[in-house]
This record gives sequence, C-alpha cells and structure tokens, in this order.
Amino acid sequence: MKKVKEIKNNELFYNGYSLKELAKTYGTPLKITFLDLIKDHIVSLKDSFSKAIKELNYPAKFIYLNANKANYGALEVIEAFKHADGLETSSYYDLLFTHELFRRFPEYKNKYIVCNGYKLNDYVDEIIKIHNEGIKIIDIIDSVSEYELLKKSNLPVEVGMRIHIEALYAEKEEEIKNDRFGLTNSEVDYILNDIKNTNLVLSTIHFHQRGFDYEEDKFQENFEKVFNKYYVKAARLFPSVNNFNMGGGTPLPVDEGFDYDKWAKYVLGLIINLCDKAKVTYPNLFSENGKYSQKDATCNVYKVVGIKNTDKYPWNIVDGSLLIAMPEMYALGEPIEVRPVNDLDKEMVKSYLAGITCDCDDVYFEKDKGYINLPKSDELYIGLMGTGSYQNSMNGKGGVHHCLLPEEIDLVINDGKVAIRSKLQSIEDIFKLMKL
Repeated sequence: MKKVKEIKNNELFYNGYSLKELAKTYGTPLKITFLDLIKDHIVSLKDSFSKAIKELNYPAKFIYLNANKANYGALEVIEAFKHADGLETSSYYDLLFTHELFRRFPEYKNKYIVCNGYKLNDYVDEIIKIHNEGIKIIDIIDSVSEYELLKKSNLPVEVGMRIHIEALYAEKEEEIKNDRFGLTNSEVDYILNDIKNTNLVLSTIHFHQRGFDYEEDKFQENFEKVFNKYYVKAARLFPSVNNFNMGGGTPLPVDEGFDYDKWAKYVLGLIINLCDKAKVTYPNLFSENGKYSQKDATCNVYKVVGIKNTDKYPWNIVDGSLLIAMPEMYALGEPIEVRPVNDLDKEMVKSYLAGITCDCDDVYFEKDKGYINLPKSDELYIGLMGTGSYQNSMNGKGGVHHCLLPEEIDLVINDGKVAIRSKLQSIEDIFKLMKL
C-alpha cells in the first residue's frame, strides 16, 4: 500500500498534494476527498488475499464488500462499487439506494448485495424484490421475526445468520449492553432445525468483529469462537453453507506500516487449520469493510485565524468547527490525526486548538500530552486526517450546523482531476433549511 502522508519542503502532503496549496487555492474551511485512495485500499487488500490464496492453494474465494454506512457520499460509494465485489447494506433505505446503483450501473449486476441490520416488512419485501430480479443478494438474518417473514415468501432466497457474541474484551458494562445484534444460540438452533422445511437457502455465517483497535488476540478469539461453534455446525448440516462473513475487523493502515500480505495469509491460515480439525469444506471469506474503505480517503484543512492567551498554552482558533469536522472522535473516541500542515521547520510551541464556535467542547489537544505542538507561523493551516468514515452521517451533511457555521468547501480529487462538489454553504442555504 502506498504511503499517503509525506513531508516535503517543510509541508504536509497528502496523497501527493500539498494541503497548504489546496487550502490557499480553494479556501478554507476545506474538505478534500481522494477517490483514488478508496480504489487503492480495496484493490490492495484484494491483491493481498489473491496472493495468499495462490500461495496457500486455498480452494475458495475472498469476497470484498463495501459497507455503505461508513460514507453515504454517492461518489464515494460508486467508487467502492466499481472495485469491490459487492455492497453491504444496513437499513431499508440503504438497500433502496443500493438497488438504484445496480440499476444505474448494469455492468456491475453480477456483484453481491449483502443485507444486515434489524429488518421489518419493507426491508424484507425489498430483498425479495431484488432476489426476483436475479441479483445476487444474501439476507443476513438478525432476528427470528425476520426469518419468519422470509419463510412466508416460499422463495429460494439466499440467507445467512448473524451470530450474537458478547464483547469478549469489554472494559465497561455498556460495551456489552450495546451489542444487540445477531441471533442467540437457541435462535440459531431453531433456524437450523426449521429451515430445512422451507425454500430458503442457508449459505452464510456472519459475525462482526466490533470496533476495537486491531489486536491479534482479540481478532483470533472472536474468529475462532464463531467458526467452531456456528460455522462448523451449520456446514455439517447443510452443504449449501459455504460462506464465512466477517464484518469489520480489517486493520486500519494508521501507521502505513501494516503488512497486509502477511495478515491475509494469517487469516486464511486460521480458516485452514479450523476446517482441517473439524473436517469441513473451506468457505469463501466475505469481508465487510467500511472504515478501511473510506476513512483515509478524506481530510479536512482549516486556517488558524486568531490566537488567545487565556490559559496555560495559547489557543489557536481555526475558521471552522472541530466538532462538525470529526464528530466520531468526540462521540466515540475514534482516532483522527490532527497535524499542522505548513512551516514545520519553525519553532514548535505547546498549544491548544479550538473551533470558532461558541462552545467550550469545540477544542482539541493530544490527551496523553495535554497539548498539541504547533509551529510559530504567521499563516498556519491545520489538517485533520482520516475523516472519511461516518463524519457525514453524524454531522448531518447538507444540514444546519452548530452555531450556524457553514458547511465547508467540498473538494473531490480523482486521477489528478480536481472538482468542487459544493461551495461554502451560504446563509441563504441555511435559511432555507431552517424554513425561514
């Protein structure tokens, strides 16, 4: 995987572009999305697994799915759709969106749709409709009520089961309580016993690796627990069960030094060992990726527009809201890298960052240090790296924002071509949204 962040001439470059020059050319606050990074991440991981499959003589496939919920920007999902093996949906409306993409891009009609989430009649009806169109759709059953709805169709809809597993490494009680997804052991047994009397085709066992930072022991314990207890049982009962579907869990290239070739061999090696011990057929490995696909493709750039000396360290005020730019960090503790963009050869000063909102929580400093080092500069720009996943959904893309701050200039770069997706939100736009 190519190196995304580089320092040249005492400036931070991202995907080969000077963030300072982009900011000076197009203005700030600025959001920049590099569509080719979405492609690079997908192609790179698929290549790693292709090499591992060849080297280990693995007889099944690696199937890459883009988890749409990570970023609902149409350009971002379409770019992922081009290079992934399919799309994963999380709601009825997500499936409507995905169905429309399949209509608009018939050249990709042979790719997969895999459906997750809690499903009511509308979601199930749309799955059946798409199945009847001949599209390769797999419904991952999340509840017994959903199973009963599907059963009534009397159609050979391809299905999987999402397994409920407790948070093995939860440090807080709420981390266990918030994992409501999947089927319990007794519900899995009921479906395995009952589904043979239906026309449904069970093909897939699915689990989610949760949102922890990648640690091999956590990854392996979840993986082996679900495989041994559920995949093996289902595969022995039904020859049609040939997919093991892992939601999340793919390590993020935060330090740009992770060896994905080695990791692909490790994951397939796990499956080989587990299958050999249980004497079951090697499955296709489905991998649903959201953050891995989208996170690194976007960054934000702000200009420091003022300095206040009211505390231990100077406050550098940027021309936007940090709360709006990276809500995932504030709400969920998601790591997002915040760095000065230019004048990196200048004297570094212990500082705080703050947005221009009237909000005491609109601040940033490195928690372990209690400050952030920023250069003394007459024209300083700040970059936020890795804002491509979930920020749009959480901050309300195209909406009314905190303190009525306008939504940033939205820039899209792909294969050297730069386009402005949307200009700085105007007050007239905001008034319309407010119904004023």
